[in-house]
This record gives sequence, C-alpha cells and structure tokens, in this order.
Amino acid sequence: MPDPTPAPLRSALTSGARCLVLSPHLDDAVLSCGALLRALAPRCEITVLTLFTEATDGPHSRAARSFLRQCAHPDAATLFRARRAEDRGVVETLGARPEHLGLTDALFRQRDVPAALSPVGRLLPELVHRYPTYRFDIARGRVSRGDRRLRADLAARIAVRATEADLLLCPLGIGRHVDHLVTRDLGLAWPGTVVWFSDFPYALEHAPDPAFVRRADLRPWSFDEGLDAKDALVRGYGTQVDALFPSGTIPRLAETYWAR
Repeated sequence: MPDPTPAPLRSALTSGARCLVLSPHLDDAVLSCGALLRALAPRCEITVLTLFTEATDGPHSRAARSFLRQCAHPDAATLFRARRAEDRGVVETLGARPEHLGLTDALFRQRDVPAALSPVGRLLPELVHRYPTYRFDIARGRVSRGDRRLRADLAARIAVRATEADLLLCPLGIGRHVDHLVTRDLGLAWPGTVVWFSDFPYALEHAPDPAFVRRADLRPWSFDEGLDAKDALVRGYGTQVDALFPSGTIPRLAETYWAR
C-alpha cells in the first residue's frame, strides 16, 4: 500500500530538513503541530517564527479586556511578556528555535487616527481599534484594508527567509481569525515547498475554507503519533490553557496537514 504521507513531510521525517513554521500567535504552532514537530526535531532544524507577539497600551476595547480577564492577567504588557516566555520554554523543549517577530495582535491593533480623535478613543476605544470586536470583526474572516501595509511588509520580511528553509509550515486559517488568514496567505507566495496545518482548537468546531483548499489544490493527511506527549507541551502555555480548555481536558485530535 502506498505511503500516504506528503512527500515533503516524508522526506523531513526520514532524512531531515530545515523547517520554518509560521505561527500567528504565541501557542498556535504547538497547539496545531506539536506532535509532528516533536517527531521532526531529532532530524530537522526547526524555527518557529511567531508573528503577532505584542499588545498596545490601553485603553483597550471590550473584547481585549475580556481576553485579559480570561487569561487572569492585570494588563496586556504583563500578559504578553509571560506568553513570550512560555513560548520560548515550550519551543526550546521541543528542540526547536523560537523567534518572535513583534507585530501587534489583532485584538490590540489600532487605526491611524487624527490627533483630535485621541480623547474620544480613550472614552470609546472601539473607535480607534482596527478590529473593534472579536465576534463581528476578528472572527469574521475579513482582513481590514488598514492591514494592507502590514501584509505587504510581512510578505517582504518572510520572502527573505526563503533561502533559510527547505519546508514552510503555515496555518490553513480554519476558524477565520484574521491573524491566521494573514499568516495562511504567506504560504501562497513562498517559492519553495509549503504544507498548511489545520488550526487547533478551531478545527474542533470549524471546517477548512473549501475555496482556499481548491485554489491551492490541497489534500489532507493526518498525523496521530505522540499525541499523549503533546498534551504536556500544550499545558506549558499556562496563561492560555484554562481559557482554551475550561473543562481541564485537552481534546485528543489527530493533527491534519494539507499539501499540494
């Protein structure tokens, strides 16, 4: 029976490769790919590059304040400092190299507004935030036109890494979070080999975008080895795990990868 493993992953698992993993946020790569990265680490040189790793100073939108409460942290700067430390610890435990690009998380990104609007923004922060709400903005899958410059700058910064990696892993954008979609689309312009991964835990409740799957001509492949060990890796993100999995149980779901 033919081996169903996509050729680039089969090659990396058997012979090694230089792998660049694009993670939207400070936990996404391990949540979605922790088991595979653990299997690749003995043979591969892995860099986990997390893009959106910063927050802005307040006043924050209601959605951002709700997120801070869920994470049980007093302010965004403290939370993101803790999240960066968590990510470094977990990724290094995997045997990979963590890098943080320093872009602002969508929950905290602000619009360029005239100085006259600044006092109004302090009273009603939603007016100066690029994504005022989570449900109706961030999770609707509509990347703001105000992020066009960010996307162009990000594409240029990632393009220069093409000579540093044999294989690019990036999210499929399941769940339609705008930061995940921005990261997903970077794979379309990558000149080398790309494999997209299903975004966990979004994949528990959402399906892949069929239009993107058709456009990129992708086929799925599941990886279910080492899922028990992955549980401990995910719990390394202590600021996030209780908010993500309030029952205390992390669902055991095979990782799914999408390749051309």
